[in-house]
Amino acid sequence: MQHTRDLKGVVQVDGDDYEWEVRRQPQRTTGNEWQGIGIALRLKDFKREAIVMFPMVMRANGMPNFERQRISIEAVKTAVGSAIAAGWDPTSRGKVVVFDVDAEGR
Repeated sequence: MQHTRDLKGVVQVDGDDYEWEVRRQPQRTTGNEWQGIGIALRLKDFKREAIVMFPMVMRANGMPNFERQRISIEAVKTAVGSAIAAGWDPTSRGKVVVFDVDAEGR
């Protein structure tokens, strides 16, 4: 599985190019909870964005594992498909939509 440390790039899904970029780094929320990486997705040459939120990778002791908080290119591709299946229309106009996905992008 190819992991990336890049903060943005382009993936191809079903013949279309989708630009992605890290929009949010892992961060602590209220109640000592953690949010994982947030990736913004956009169909190339269109403006409607979707934000997919990946879960925070945790250690066995309950502490966040920042070293393992990397997203694979395949997970980004899967997240594009998951967002579309959940109702995101990248060619439409409107507000940014946010989706929660698992570590594989589903």
